[in-house]
Parts: sequence; structure tokens; C-alpha cells
Amino acid sequence: MQKDDPHRERSVINILLHGRKPLNRAAAAYALTLNGKAAILALERSVGNKREHPKVRGRAAESLAYNHRAKSHHILQANLNHPSREVRFWCAYSLAQMAEEDALVPLRNLAERDHRTVKGFWSVSKEANWAIREIRKEMKKRQWATCAFCPFCSKTRQKRPHRIAFSA
Repeated sequence: MQKDDPHRERSVINILLHGRKPLNRAAAAYALTLNGKAAILALERSVGNKREHPKVRGRAAESLAYNHRAKSHHILQANLNHPSREVRFWCAYSLAQMAEEDALVPLRNLAERDHRTVKGFWSVSKEANWAIREIRKEMKKRQWATCAFCPFCSKTRQKRPHRIAFSA
């Protein structure tokens, strides 16, 4: 997958969407982590497919954390209520990586009520709490900056840095 061969990417997408074994489909989802638009569409399709195996949906959700588009956020957020703890866990992880502010309320609900453990990891509630912390951290980075010299400082001759809001 690292050689940027479109034929290879297409075959991996084909395994993700049509492979017989969930293990192979999950491996394909994982392999598509850093690929193009066709891979993102296939990963979104797998996460949103209610008939897909939860392990495949979870791996697809995890892969979307690193390569996604705006619609990916909505698909992941919609699957925070999925019956499978694995799907909920990986959707929370991906939304944290995306710093999706709109997911804070559903993540808070998961953090309060979902204490089921994902094999090999930890509980969904711990993952949701971590996701909330990561999203809030990123929100603060976006909102505030620390500066050593700005128009405010020069006017008041302050020596110490202070927080100013970004004007985007």
C-alpha cells in the first residue's frame, strides 16, 4: 500500500467491501489508513454498513481518524450509539483525533454510562473521557495563543506573555 499503486489500492478496497472473512476486511480497513478519496469513501461505507461485522466497522472507524473528510465526522458521531462496544470505542477515538467539538455531548453520555471493556484495551467510558479531554485541549489551542509581543503588549509595555484570542 505504500507504493501508491492505484491498482493495489483498488484491490484492498475490494477486500474491504466484498471480502468473505471479517478478519480480512478488518485488515483491509487498517491498511487503507493513509490513502486517497476512494479509500475514505470505502471506509465510511464500512463504518455505516449496519450489516458489517463490528470488528471491521471498528477498524474502519480507526482508519478514518488519520484520513477523512467532513462527512466522516457525521458518520462516526452517528455510530457512537452502535450496539457494539468496539464500534463505539473506535468512533470515540477517531472523533478525538479529529477534535470534533460537536461530539462532546454524545461522548459525555458514553463516558457516564458505558463501562464495557474492549478486549485488549480499556472501557468505552475511559476512551470517551480521553476523547473529551483531547477535544477540549484542541479547542483551547484553536481559541487562544500565548504571545511574547503583540499590539496589546506594546501599548501597555507588559513584559510577560498573555493570552489573546485568534482572529481567523
